[in-house]
Amino acid sequence: MYSENPEPPNEIREVHTSSGPKWIAFVFGGLLIAALAGLWYQSNEVGKVRQDLASTQQKLDQMQSQVQSSMTLAKNEVNESIAAMNKQLEDSSKAALKSVNQAQNTTKKQFNQALTKLNQKDEEITTQLGELKESSEQANTKVNESINGVKGEVSDVKNDVATTKTNLDNTITDLKRVTGDMGVMSGLIATNGKELEALKKLGERDYFEFTLPKSGGAKRVGDVQLTLKKSDPKRNKFTMEVLADDKRVEKRDRNVDEPVQFYAAGARFPYEIVVNEIRADQVIGYLSVPKVKALRASN
Repeated sequence: MYSENPEPPNEIREVHTSSGPKWIAFVFGGLLIAALAGLWYQSNEVGKVRQDLASTQQKLDQMQSQVQSSMTLAKNEVNESIAAMNKQLEDSSKAALKSVNQAQNTTKKQFNQALTKLNQKDEEITTQLGELKESSEQANTKVNESINGVKGEVSDVKNDVATTKTNLDNTITDLKRVTGDMGVMSGLIATNGKELEALKKLGERDYFEFTLPKSGGAKRVGDVQLTLKKSDPKRNKFTMEVLADDKRVEKRDRNVDEPVQFYAAGARFPYEIVVNEIRADQVIGYLSVPKVKALRASN
């Protein structure tokens, strides 16, 4: 059997015993050299790192300087822009304020002018109202005077109408009916202008006045034609030719105020010619026409 810890041979044990310190020195020297090399390497790396840091710091400083310059430039530009905007805003504000002031002044001036015109108009209206009131009072006075005058005139007219009616009644009472040249009882006969007006107002017949000259030929009176053939003022006689409905009739030697009668177509009563005045060259009188005939003639 082998021993668990065999002892080396003597030669070998001697060798190890005699070279042990050298080997340890060698190891420690190698370790020292390695440590020194590591320190040098670390120092070298630290230097590089320091250089990189310095370069980086320089770059950072440059970048910071550039950023500083850019910020300064941007700040200046911003300040200039803000100043320009402030100036523009201030100018705009001044212009707007000036416009507002001008508008206010203009509006105030226009308002004052309008107020002045309104006051003038009010004064004119007040004056006109005063004048109108005065005119109204004067007009009322005149109206009252006119009413009173009209009342008086109406009273006078009533009196005149009553008097005229009385005179007309008296005149009509004085009128007479006579037998005409055809043997027919005539209507009321007027011997003068007053009586003829009374007959017209009575309205029983239509009347056409005429002045018939001897030398004038035929003259239309109403719806007939009359021609004076002869007039004798000494004897108060006349001769007349009557043309009615294309029928010619001669009335010879008729007297003043005598009804000269003749019939026209469609007439129930005779036409009547009354001569109230006979002169040497003319006769004056009227033609009396029945109402029924007059209506037919007008239709």
